[in-house]
Amino acid sequence: MSSNRSIVKAKNTILFKFSFGMTLLFLVMTAATYMVVDLVVKDYLVNKNKESIDDIGSHIVSEISQRISVAETLTRHLAAAGETWPQDPELFYKVIPQMLDMNEYKDIIAGGGVWPEPLQFTPGVVRRSFFWGRDNVGKLQYFDQYNDIEGTGYHDEEWYVPGRYSKQGECLWSKSYMDPYTLAPMVTCTVAMFKQGIFSGNATVDVSLQNLKSILRQGSAKLRGYAYAVDRNNKFLSFPDDELTKISNRVSNHLTQEYITVNQLAEKLGSFKPVADILTGINQSLIQSITDHKNLPADNLTAQNKQISPLNAQIISAKVLAQQDQNEHRNTKTISMLSKQDFLLGEPVIISVFMIPKTLWKVVVVTPQQVAIISASKVANLILMLLIAIMIIAAFLGFIYCRRSLIVPIYQMVNQLQRPTKEGESVSPELLDDQRKDEFGLLAYHFNQSKMALDNNNRDLKLQINERKQAENQLKHLALHDPLTGLPNRLLFQDRLQQAIALSNRHQHKFAVFFMDLDNFKIINDTMGHEAGDELLKEVSSRLSDTGRKMDTVARLGGDEFAFIITKVDAVKDAVSFAKRLNKLLKIPVEVNGNNINMGSSIGITIYPDDAANSEELLRNADIAMYQAKDDGRNTVRFFTREMNAKLQKNKEILTDLTESLTQEHFELYYQPLFTIEQDTLVGAEALIRWHHPEKGMVPPDKFIAVAEKSGLINELGDWVLAQACREIKNFVNVGITDFKIAINISPVQFRRKDLLQHMLMILARHDVSPDFIELEITEGAVMDNVDQAIETMQALHDAGFQLAMDDFGTGYSSLSYLKRFPIQKMKIDRSFISDLENDDDSKSITTAIIQMSHSLGLHVLAEGVETEAQLHYLQDEKCDYVQGYYTGKPMPASAFIKKFSVSEESKYPNGKWTVSTTAT
Repeated sequence: MSSNRSIVKAKNTILFKFSFGMTLLFLVMTAATYMVVDLVVKDYLVNKNKESIDDIGSHIVSEISQRISVAETLTRHLAAAGETWPQDPELFYKVIPQMLDMNEYKDIIAGGGVWPEPLQFTPGVVRRSFFWGRDNVGKLQYFDQYNDIEGTGYHDEEWYVPGRYSKQGECLWSKSYMDPYTLAPMVTCTVAMFKQGIFSGNATVDVSLQNLKSILRQGSAKLRGYAYAVDRNNKFLSFPDDELTKISNRVSNHLTQEYITVNQLAEKLGSFKPVADILTGINQSLIQSITDHKNLPADNLTAQNKQISPLNAQIISAKVLAQQDQNEHRNTKTISMLSKQDFLLGEPVIISVFMIPKTLWKVVVVTPQQVAIISASKVANLILMLLIAIMIIAAFLGFIYCRRSLIVPIYQMVNQLQRPTKEGESVSPELLDDQRKDEFGLLAYHFNQSKMALDNNNRDLKLQINERKQAENQLKHLALHDPLTGLPNRLLFQDRLQQAIALSNRHQHKFAVFFMDLDNFKIINDTMGHEAGDELLKEVSSRLSDTGRKMDTVARLGGDEFAFIITKVDAVKDAVSFAKRLNKLLKIPVEVNGNNINMGSSIGITIYPDDAANSEELLRNADIAMYQAKDDGRNTVRFFTREMNAKLQKNKEILTDLTESLTQEHFELYYQPLFTIEQDTLVGAEALIRWHHPEKGMVPPDKFIAVAEKSGLINELGDWVLAQACREIKNFVNVGITDFKIAINISPVQFRRKDLLQHMLMILARHDVSPDFIELEITEGAVMDNVDQAIETMQALHDAGFQLAMDDFGTGYSSLSYLKRFPIQKMKIDRSFISDLENDDDSKSITTAIIQMSHSLGLHVLAEGVETEAQLHYLQDEKCDYVQGYYTGKPMPASAFIKKFSVSEESKYPNGKWTVSTTAT
């Protein structure tokens, strides 16, 4: 008996049966789709096409209304001018042409003017109009013939008379007429003028409709039809065929053309009569609408002007009624009809009439009926073709899916069962798809068990090995590299440094260690945020990695500190050359978040084996040299010397003593008095910190302030100074020293604190002292690092009640453009200029210039360091406001200050030039 079954015939296969069923389903769906599209979609598209006709007609009406609105606005301005301007003819001659001659509306505004009532403008003069019109080259010309005594005048014109019955600001549009120069239709907007509620004349603007035909043609082009417009009297404003709607007249030997009315065209063409009847009916309905409004001026119009027919008067009255309607600015479609045969297109058309309520003009849009049907048929056929294409694609994808998910798995199972397994064969057949939720998935699962059992152990073992290797490599990289920049970190740098020492000893060559710190990086972090700082560090790291020396090591040690190992340094000049290359790389501005940042760097350099014998000492020496570079002005390079190490140890000792002294109250405030220039009034005192070290005695500020600023301890010192000043201010007030301020120096480090104001106000509140007693002295260098942020901080301090002074002015680099923006009240002239006043003309010139400039900016000026009578006299002659110095008063403790300036007894200053109350001398 055979073990293999015969092949299944094609007609009995599952694939054939599935394909046959899909074909029948496709035919049924195609027939159903065709019926739905033909019966439903086509009718819907025809209706949508009709809606598009309404949209285009409304668009044409809106386009025309927009243009005439310009004329209405201009006419109202002319009317307002006629009502309010002085009755000066020269003013009207000069200004009205300028109002009319608008470049962007020259094709619309054809002329205009002001037309006063009899005897209203010039006493005794009946006709006094001011009218300008464009000539055949488009230039405005003044026309005076309306003022001719022997002429017909203008007060009885049909465009003038209706103005007497309109409301203020309303525009009444005239019937259309032809421009004698361009032969284009024109209309006139008339706005009445009133003085003290009495009609005083009209203002008019003539509007050219030369571009009307273009607007109508462009608007109706999408519909493959045409459009035309008629005025309120059903007189054509535009028509595609001018030969049908224009007639020629000869006036004064000049041949002119004029549009006819719709009824005149209906007399010439009988096929146009239905349209003419519709347009005539619209006017009749408008006239019928005013039957209940007895106050409209139809009868008065015909009585006052024979040119206005009763029918025209009724239409004008209807126009006035339309303007009183609150919906007057709404464009309305008045009627739509079907014409069996259009006399221009020669086919059935849809005729839609749109009304412009402002002017009572009608816009007629003519569209071939077949356009809507053909368009709908095309769209319907396209939809049908798309649906059929989608069904074909769906059927094809269904066939592919059935073959792939049903037929192929069956044959795979059959082939796998029929494939003989050779003895000792280690290769297993491919796994079948056993993720399916049907019976095929269950079968595939059992077929795959044998292969999975053999492969699982090997696969898991390989995965574990690979994962362990990847984890070890990642941990090793993280342990030895900076996560932000990808550069080696301090640990890897130490290892590379030890390798460099070994290579140097082996090959007997020198190498250099560079320690670099970015200048003012903290300011960037504080002002632009840490994300900007991180971006800056990434860009700097990228530049440092591309120094041109492939064998050197670049590392980030932390923060904004970087280190380099520069191998094979034969002489100091090699290290200097590399340092210059670094500075050149960093001088190129770095763009961060759209801002260009100019970076500087302070670099310290040490040489092996000249300066140290091991890696720790090398790195420490380079660090010391870098701090020396910062002390020497930043953005510079310094080589390590033994003296630097001694200075570092000294600064560390000072810092340790400062920290201990802050807790032991070893500090004291001295107060140097501040006087007016005549020395007759004490206005304040400058608080100066003094350090009484228990072992080293009095330590001057220049020995410890710089150390405190570098370490950040200046913030604690500043808090102590302010708190101590508050305590002693209360003592000063208790003994009668009240009308004065205590000047306190603010370090640049303190000034950049984000919470400076809040911290100072908290200390003042704790001691119940008002900011009015405090004057903050800020140096130029503190504000010029970030001027905008500095101004914001200074303004906040000033708003809180502190008085601000610019300290040591003249020694920094303040720009005058910034200086006038600073919210300061006082300028302090640096003592370096005052000390040379007697012998140096430059110091005199600078001092005089500072005083004059400060006074011009509304600032008071204080000269510090006044030590001689000659210096004082010079400052008095130059009108300096205040003085401070050993000549007028040395710094003294608070107790001595109270004894000298309390108000219990009377005493005088030794030179007799000022008087204060004292208890002791």
